[in-house]
Amino acid sequence: MNKFLNKNVKAHQPDKSGTLPAVEGKAYDFLCECAACWNALDEARRKLRRSLMYSYGDQWGDYVRDPDSGSLITEGELIKKNGKVPLKNNMIAPILSNIDGQLRQNLTRPVCVARDRHEVSLGDMMSVAIEYVHDINEMEELDSDSMRMLLNGGMTAQRIEYGLNPSKDKRDVWVHGVNPSRLFFNTNVEDVRMWNLTCIGEIMDVTLDELLAHFGYTPERKEWIKSIYGDGVGARTESRAMQGDETEGLTFYNTSRSDLCRLVLGWKLESRDAYCWNDTLHGTWGYLPYTPDSKLLLDTANERRRASALASGIAEEDFLGIEYDYATERFWYYRYMSPYGDVLQEGRSPYWHGEHNYVLHLYPLVQGRLGNFVEQFIDQQRAINRTATLIDFIRGTSSKGVLVVDDDAFESMSREEVIDEYVRYNGVLFVKLKPGQSIDGVVRQYNSGAAVAGDFELLNLQLRLINEISGVNSAMQGQAPKAGTPASLYAQQVQNSSLNLRGLFDGFRTFRRRRDTKLMKTIQQFYTDECFLEIAGSDYGEEAKWYSPQKVQNAEFDLTISEGYNTPAYQMLANDFLMELFRSQALDLKSMLENCSYPFAKKLLEAVKRNEEQAAAGVPMSGISPELMAQVAALGNKAQAT
Repeated sequence: MNKFLNKNVKAHQPDKSGTLPAVEGKAYDFLCECAACWNALDEARRKLRRSLMYSYGDQWGDYVRDPDSGSLITEGELIKKNGKVPLKNNMIAPILSNIDGQLRQNLTRPVCVARDRHEVSLGDMMSVAIEYVHDINEMEELDSDSMRMLLNGGMTAQRIEYGLNPSKDKRDVWVHGVNPSRLFFNTNVEDVRMWNLTCIGEIMDVTLDELLAHFGYTPERKEWIKSIYGDGVGARTESRAMQGDETEGLTFYNTSRSDLCRLVLGWKLESRDAYCWNDTLHGTWGYLPYTPDSKLLLDTANERRRASALASGIAEEDFLGIEYDYATERFWYYRYMSPYGDVLQEGRSPYWHGEHNYVLHLYPLVQGRLGNFVEQFIDQQRAINRTATLIDFIRGTSSKGVLVVDDDAFESMSREEVIDEYVRYNGVLFVKLKPGQSIDGVVRQYNSGAAVAGDFELLNLQLRLINEISGVNSAMQGQAPKAGTPASLYAQQVQNSSLNLRGLFDGFRTFRRRRDTKLMKTIQQFYTDECFLEIAGSDYGEEAKWYSPQKVQNAEFDLTISEGYNTPAYQMLANDFLMELFRSQALDLKSMLENCSYPFAKKLLEAVKRNEEQAAAGVPMSGISPELMAQVAALGNKAQAT
């Protein structure tokens, strides 16, 4: 949680420039509206907890009614009560791990592309800035966590802020992951693009020191905040660590721990009466709050401009004035609130994009109904666990090596002697056979092995079904194909297996694109000083690494977000292509080193530039170090081998 409102930065878009006065007071109605939105998502949170339980926790944790006492107990406790062992074979976790691996392998980086070809350098500059923000926020790990939440709960969200990050001890643009259990939004959302979102926020549990640091602007405000939370903050009580207990019994008004303070951040799309004006001369438009003097102000400005235009010799029909009409202005308004309705901070959206600072993604969302990826094959997982437990129970209660002995055939030996001699190495049994009687009629051993043959077939069926339903089949998992399978057929199977998850990955890519677009606009607003971003590596020129806010702040609507590949396979392909151009003498050494991604390319390029400078000055060249030459030779041999 950061105080993202920077009062020193002014909005540059005329239609988003106004701010409402921040008033310290009560907001009971809005707090109750946020609570209603959070309570309405109770069923979605219950499904999320159940999916997480089956993915990473106790798969026998569903509650059932005890037939003896009538009380609710877990399935695992009931199985133990009946004398069985609750076995589990977690098939969901490998599926999620495979999807996580697919995401990490195909992660792309955002690239800003300028629509105007004369502003290509500006697009490169913004691409470097976004790549820098991705790096300091460890975006790969954050996106992986967001994907896990999307798979288990069908919803994921991130929050973009500018401010001081205590863990990094610096002020910058930060992206925070949002726990879906703490998230709330208006539940009548039916648009998969989130265009009909009117309320969004989250509940936070922070320490009193954090509250005072963010909202205690003056000593009087600190005392006011302490009067709100002071009596409600108790001593820290330890619970089971890292077991998810803090979000298990989460409520809207109460904290998860007694030593924390509940803080509610809520955004709402509000409205007010205004005049919508359109300046036909300058091509700008915006809203003017509706007051008794608003119309007079607009008319006065028009008359003043008309008089100036007529005095300059402009005809009346060519006059370009300010057109306006009565309208309703919609704007996003935020409030930080205590659980008692006290407003710690509020105001209109301080961002140039004029929206809230959340990015929300719901998948799958069909006619307002939120789905759940893991939930769809929980029944197959339960069937696997039940079948495995049943097989184990049958194996434990069936006969295994039962020895049947004719008691009359061992007249000279006692029962204890027969047992000891039977299990002893090189033992000898003295048997008295009757006429026509064989040894099989005297001593016989029984093993019950065919009782669970059908259960093994059922288990294999459930294992096959869970992979088919999830879309992560053997081809996607990289398992070896059956003998005699053609390579072309196996490649086709791998390609077709990815189609089942195409919607999931494409939807998440759209979520990342919306996040990076909002991230780009936040960078343009709050990066007000020139800086050098070396993190870009060799993909961009030196000019693009110098971030100049004066050049990009007015190019907001000339940029769009696309995806550029940054994988090892792509880099290897680019390096091979550059090497072929260099060998065919279509590219010189210096140009090849400037564009390749070899680990030694930068040092080698510096050596080449140093030799060029020495040659231009008439100084004998120092040459290239033997270590670099050895790396280049090894690279050439490897390229020839491939």
